[in-house]
Amino acid sequence: MPPPGAAASCRRPMTEPRPRWLRAGAALAALGLLAGCGRGPSATGELAAHAEAARQPAELQVGDVRVHASLAPTATLNSAIAERYGVVSGRSAQLLLVGVRQGPAGEEVSLPAQVTARVRDLRGVSQDLALREVRSDGFIDYAGTVRVTPPDTLAFEITIRRDGAAAPDVLRFSRDVFPL
Repeated sequence: MPPPGAAASCRRPMTEPRPRWLRAGAALAALGLLAGCGRGPSATGELAAHAEAARQPAELQVGDVRVHASLAPTATLNSAIAERYGVVSGRSAQLLLVGVRQGPAGEEVSLPAQVTARVRDLRGVSQDLALREVRSDGFIDYAGTVRVTPPDTLAFEITIRRDGAAAPDVLRFSRDVFPL
């Protein structure tokens, strides 16, 4: 059973699994942090699984183009990263980061695109996100800030318009957001 306030399911459509050692390491770290919380082993394991699932990037593959989106609490970003993406750290803000890449892994290149995002919380309240184009280390990413009061579940709809594409690509996914 999920912890109070968490979503009943944790769906991760269109994501690639992380390496086993990375999943195990994240789960162990979460278990260590939760060990002193007075929860039973089952509840602690479920919290760790939910926290790991929330960190997984969502992906959409269209031919040889891959769109990936990730969500990170701004309160956990170091100052250099926060400055790069133009975000202010805070407990009620999450960084949405979207990348559009083409080519095989390790040889991929960024594609310019028009990227828009809309997010809805569990209460049904929607917000349109202002995404900024960020160029760094030869890549283009699109970054925006989501306001949320954890715990909550956010449903995202990201629309990507690429030059030469017949129609826009749409990536839909949801993520659980937990208090820090």
